[in-house]
Amino acid sequence: MRESVKHRLIGAAVLAAVAVLFLPSFFKDRQQYQVDTSSHIPGRPSITAVDFNEPEQPEGIEPAPAPETMFVPEDPPVSSLPDEKENAASPVVVSASSAVSLTSQSSSVSSITPPVDQVLPEGWVIQVASLSVQEGANKLRDQLQADGHRAYVRAVPLANTTIYRVFIGPKQNKAEATALKTQLDSRLKVNSLVLPFKP
Repeated sequence: MRESVKHRLIGAAVLAAVAVLFLPSFFKDRQQYQVDTSSHIPGRPSITAVDFNEPEQPEGIEPAPAPETMFVPEDPPVSSLPDEKENAASPVVVSASSAVSLTSQSSSVSSITPPVDQVLPEGWVIQVASLSVQEGANKLRDQLQADGHRAYVRAVPLANTTIYRVFIGPKQNKAEATALKTQLDSRLKVNSLVLPFKP
């Protein structure tokens, strides 16, 4: 009988020791994981209604016209052409002296006007390239001459430097020069120009 009581006391002591060790940690964990369910939403703000007054037209300003009449001209357009009947009824009379003076003026104007042959260019040239180095221009000229073209170099002075333009020609008509320009652009990968020949 004493042995059983002794075993019970030992078991009770062990359980008490275990309870003392584990119960505080159990309650501590429950306290750490508690969720705060209280509301943090602020209260509804108080809004004061504002009344807006109707806009008033300032003094001294005339109201705008209606859209239908805004772009209508005030006065009807006046025709600047004279009456055809009046022109037909009043023929122009030219005196003999006036006719002579008009004839002399027309003859003087025709004498001042240059003939058509002087206005037209004497030929057409193709400007193949415009280079800043004379050696490169001379090399391109020699290459074109080796291909059978009448090529030449013309120096053009500018403000701070001199450029050297390589030409081919002149050709008698513009169509021939344009056809040659197309061939040169395709072969040399350039964008040449067809210009009137200036000796």
